[in-house]
Amino acid sequence: MSATKLLVLGVVHLSGGAHGYQVRSELQSWGAEIWAKIKPGSIYHALKKAAADGLLNEHAEPGNSGPDRVLYRVTDRGRDEIVELVRDGLRRTHDPTMLDAAVAMLPMLTRADAIAHVDERVARLEAELVGQAQGWENPNSDIPEHVREQADLWAGRARTELEWAKSLSKRLSEGAYTMADDPGSWRTVPDPLEMRF
Repeated sequence: MSATKLLVLGVVHLSGGAHGYQVRSELQSWGAEIWAKIKPGSIYHALKKAAADGLLNEHAEPGNSGPDRVLYRVTDRGRDEIVELVRDGLRRTHDPTMLDAAVAMLPMLTRADAIAHVDERVARLEAELVGQAQGWENPNSDIPEHVREQADLWAGRARTELEWAKSLSKRLSEGAYTMADDPGSWRTVPDPLEMRF
């Protein structure tokens, strides 16, 4: 649920406000139903739950010859939640869906914050690889050989992810992507609804 929550909140926020259908369409255009395993019903459930939890505000708008539509906008608490979920997804290992969602919402962090959490992931992966290698090297272990194959698979994935994370940290350090503290980011662009007043 955390990945769905993050993506739904993030799309609403980066859109400046959105209806459920808009959130669903945006996530479908990203292929999120595949890499985040998001189902359309879970999007609407996440919107309603986030509104009930005070992470989104709901604004009724007249529908075109039908019932009112609900426009969702992220609250300050919702923005804080997005940032915490991105941080958690970047540093948490063994949860590829949450990592994918965090990468999709990476611009919600400041550059230094993003680098720090990616670097924390690097450190965790390095420590896990060392620990895993030491744990499986015991010749007296009763672990079947075919189960050891799974450990090799995990280690291969972890090494690949480690190289990717190091590369991402380097690219961020070199200025890749518009981050939250950069000109033109979500934090530096005026909120169109706030400008009306």
